[in-house]
Amino acid sequence: MNFSVHFDTDTITRLGAAVERTGLTRNRIIGEAVREWLARNEEPTWPATLAEHFRNPAPELAQETLDASQWQDALALEGARW
Repeated sequence: MNFSVHFDTDTITRLGAAVERTGLTRNRIIGEAVREWLARNEEPTWPATLAEHFRNPAPELAQETLDASQWQDALALEGARW
């Protein structure tokens, strides 16, 4: 999808320098920056086992108990800090 983004003069100058330094296109640098920003700022998704645990109004009645290490390990892989 194409759309316009407007930058101030200083940002355009810095972006141009980054293009020269890295050999990447402006679009590539902007796209990577947006993806990185979204990865840091989007709402995290909980592992399915943890989401299901909290969806159940009476978790103690569930057939299986929640193994906290499952979701703790999954979150650790996603870069969560404890």
